[in-house]
Amino acid sequence: MNGGASCKLGRPAWKNLTLRIALAVSTLYAGMGWAMAETASDVAGIVQRIEASPLRAEIGAILEIDSSSPPESADLGYTIQPPGTSYLAGDGAGGEFRVLSDGRILLIDSEGSYGILAPNFQAFVGMATGLPGWRDALRFVGEPDLGQARRNWADFARQWRLEQALDEPWPYEGQRFATATPGKGRVAIREAFGAPAIADPFAALHRAVNETSGDISVSWNGEPLLLFGRAP
Repeated sequence: MNGGASCKLGRPAWKNLTLRIALAVSTLYAGMGWAMAETASDVAGIVQRIEASPLRAEIGAILEIDSSSPPESADLGYTIQPPGTSYLAGDGAGGEFRVLSDGRILLIDSEGSYGILAPNFQAFVGMATGLPGWRDALRFVGEPDLGQARRNWADFARQWRLEQALDEPWPYEGQRFATATPGKGRVAIREAFGAPAIADPFAALHRAVNETSGDISVSWNGEPLLLFGRAP
């Protein structure tokens, strides 16, 4: 055993796993042209862009980001490992988005689930604007077979006419939208953030939750939360 090996033995297990996950994330998305650009230090800049955007209503409805919500995880007894995540925004329903030190976007919802959504904020925007009702899609990512998970999601989307709703007027009253329909809002958000139009956003979400969340754990008052799509 050499000195280098003995040094590695002293590293906490979650740190070794974090390094492997980070390499997997970088490799997974390199072919899609996504750089691991955003880091925790960019959180303030992301929030400023959201709050200054004329698309704030669209961002709230499509990305489900509420930048006016204060962080709640510390007060609610959540523990996130590894430490060092930065609060990004609330989701308007008691959950919150956080940014890991390597830029990955973590969502903790109010129903006891969590998971990595994307390798960075741009990739998150690309995924969330590519899936009609991406929060509903999280219910189906627990199926390990991507093909079956996609079919289950497609059946749900068809039943609830999610694709058709994109071309209909906004269903929310009392909000000032800058675009006429959710479909046009999705395009406008992608353009505003310079985000990619993803060919297979469901696969991107499925892989993010199942392949890049392995080094993350979230607990509430000592009770571990489950990854999205997992049954208690």
